[in-house]
Amino acid sequence: MAGKNYQEMAERILQAVGGKENVQSVSHCITRLRFQLRDKTAVQEDEIRKIDGVMGCQYSGEQFQVIVGTSVGKVYEIVADLAGQTDGRTEKNADGPKEKLTIKNVGGRIITGLTSCVTPALPIIICAGMLSLILAVFGPTMLGWISADSGAYTVLTFASNAGFYFLPVFLGYTSAKYFKANPLIGMLMGAILLHPTFTEIVTEGTPLDIFGIPVTAATYSTSVVPIILICFVMSYVERFFNRIFPDVVKMIFVPVCTVLVMLPLGLCLLGPLGYILGNYISVFFLWLHEVLGPVAVGLIAAAYLPLIITGMHHTINMAAIVGFSTLGYDSVVLVGATAATLASIGANIGFTLKAKKKENKSLGLTCVIMQGLVGLGEPGIYGIYLPHRSVFAAELLGAFAGGVVMSLLGCKMYALTASNIMILLGFLGGESAANFVMAVIGGLVAAVVAIAVTMVLKLKED
Repeated sequence: MAGKNYQEMAERILQAVGGKENVQSVSHCITRLRFQLRDKTAVQEDEIRKIDGVMGCQYSGEQFQVIVGTSVGKVYEIVADLAGQTDGRTEKNADGPKEKLTIKNVGGRIITGLTSCVTPALPIIICAGMLSLILAVFGPTMLGWISADSGAYTVLTFASNAGFYFLPVFLGYTSAKYFKANPLIGMLMGAILLHPTFTEIVTEGTPLDIFGIPVTAATYSTSVVPIILICFVMSYVERFFNRIFPDVVKMIFVPVCTVLVMLPLGLCLLGPLGYILGNYISVFFLWLHEVLGPVAVGLIAAAYLPLIITGMHHTINMAAIVGFSTLGYDSVVLVGATAATLASIGANIGFTLKAKKKENKSLGLTCVIMQGLVGLGEPGIYGIYLPHRSVFAAELLGAFAGGVVMSLLGCKMYALTASNIMILLGFLGGESAANFVMAVIGGLVAAVVAIAVTMVLKLKED
């Protein structure tokens, strides 16, 4: 989007979603603006799709998404400013009427909440993974350029571990910000979960209580769900104290009263509950793998692109993050995601080769570059797969085949990397370089099957 007028783009998007009066909140992920709107009928989807730089738009549950691409951060800042946003919500409506909670939308709101809390922390997770990758490649297990006794090895080791160990602190900030609470208090709650004294008590099994309420022993380092639950409840507690204390003493009494209430709630109830739920997310996918074997990975791979379309892929990625923190690798979710990525590149190549129209060949080549090198799949999704269902089917079949083969070969992913061809680097690690070779083989299967099916199926270029 070099050379694009972000100001004009943001103004047109805001106008097309019904103006700032229609925006209840707006946030963004890696490629999309995510709107919570008051009146869906005010949205002019056709006008949004006409805006230069917009790749598409859609509803995901109760959320309206505008796909912008990697420049979404720049557009978001302008949109948020035009809409009078403060931490993701318009100032005059920060305490306005809430959307009625129904059985129909509760699932969508949970998924939106989890995604919105975890996605902003992905750069930290990816950075930690890449540092681990550097150790795996240049350390003693492979090239041996960095000795296990060297200072560089020691520093890189604890630097990479810090990204995962202190995850509750990072998520304390992002979660509190999403739930409209004080992000610094959210970070404090995350730090409390990781304090050395508490960790030592849990390790030794020493009984502990607060105000006579027994504290459940649990290890929260690298955890995801506990701090999100804590910040969700904390947002209501903090708003309560903000209402009852006068402005002159809020700075002193709101934080301390909020923490005093959240200590027993967090350590005795919400933290342990989140710990159990977080483990079950990972256990579910491991169980699915045990029951269906490689087929489970294939199904996840085939489902990954539709999940991206709905914006739900970040939710299942949480299982992989839990796997990284507990096992040191993921052998299910991100293996499937890798197969889907390579199948997407293959489907784009197949479309480019088979298309006869010059504009379609140009579109296909653009999508190959965007997915293969940049890691942006939306051009392929909205430019090729949805308009040309045969290519979509080819991507799904390629992803399934690649996922099954990678699982049969026992592939394990050790680091969360990029969503382009570099995703294969995440398989460097462990004790054997064969894991990377097996991942490359599985990725080639995904890409080749996608290309072959695209070439075989009929392509309606109009």
